[in-house]
Amino acid sequence: MLDATIARAETLLVLLEPAAKALQALTDAAGEPLGAWRSSWEFNLFFPYLARDWTNTAELEAMNATIGAALSEVFPDPSGKSVAFAGCGAGGLLDVSSGFERVMGFDLALPMLAAARHLLDGNTLDLPLPRAIKEAGRLSLRKRDPASATSHVELLAMDALDTAFADGSLDCVVTSFLTDLMPDPRRLADEIHRILSADGVWINYGPPGSLESPWRFDQPETTAFFEAMGFTTIRADAHHTTYLDLSRDCPKWPFRNNVCYLTSARKAGPRRERPRVPPPSPAELAEIVPQHFPFANLIERRSLEGDRKRTVSLRYERMAGRPESLELGGDTARIVALVDGKRTVREIADLLAQAVPAKPAADTIRAVARYFDQDLLDWRGRGR
Repeated sequence: MLDATIARAETLLVLLEPAAKALQALTDAAGEPLGAWRSSWEFNLFFPYLARDWTNTAELEAMNATIGAALSEVFPDPSGKSVAFAGCGAGGLLDVSSGFERVMGFDLALPMLAAARHLLDGNTLDLPLPRAIKEAGRLSLRKRDPASATSHVELLAMDALDTAFADGSLDCVVTSFLTDLMPDPRRLADEIHRILSADGVWINYGPPGSLESPWRFDQPETTAFFEAMGFTTIRADAHHTTYLDLSRDCPKWPFRNNVCYLTSARKAGPRRERPRVPPPSPAELAEIVPQHFPFANLIERRSLEGDRKRTVSLRYERMAGRPESLELGGDTARIVALVDGKRTVREIADLLAQAVPAKPAADTIRAVARYFDQDLLDWRGRGR
């Protein structure tokens, strides 16, 4: 297992060498090396998407057919038009956009883009696998139709929430399995609205999201969401499909069955201004239920040398697949550890007032207010 994981990483690192050289040469306006990069998914999360998109799976064929039909309906003559696939991942969907003058895919996962570029150019990519998953010990990835012309497709490393496109510069944006990953999909909708032309079209495909999610994207909810964000719905359909079904090539691979919804909507004008959620007043604050962002974990580290130094950090994801980490001081760690999505701020303050060492309740309430301002914690019902 370890050997196969290391070999896959080495394969992707080879593909990244040209990008690494280019990144090293980038400087800011003052000529200094750029030191800040936006995080993306880790290597070990890429494989299922590469395998689904480049082994001619029935799942990708169905997605291609569904999204391709939506593109053909909206653009019967795509000549002179541009289409961009936001969060394009492994790039398998970029094959459905033939006839468009300009086809782009963008994502923050640079290794995925490097692999997609290699494959779109007609090359083969062999990925090592544990023999417990694939008896041959590797999986060969390639285009479904080696003769298809996809070398003109542009791949760009960009954040879907903060793209480099000019206002009104695109005719169509396609998102697939993206909106359900966003903690606040309105930011994505705002950016798509900005970059689409006056009558541009947004095509979205994906599952509704979990029942626990504050956002649902089945047919009625998606239509209401699009209209609130300045779009008019053209079509909304439900499709039964699988999610990451690799069982043909890897028989022991687990997968899920989903109902996915495809919605196409045309930009109709300015979006509705959504009211800014005011911070809670001091009187309201004590009764608010604070909660963590998704996948939050408190991580404690102790040094094995000297005085056994202890550090505590909070790891969380405001956006799925993009972890953030922050080192916490002693009192902050104690407060954050008591946040469970059920206790109110007052209940947390009372617990710490009775703990050893005791912390005055008023100090705890003021501290939680700061954490809200700093986006260290969320609270139930904010902006929803």
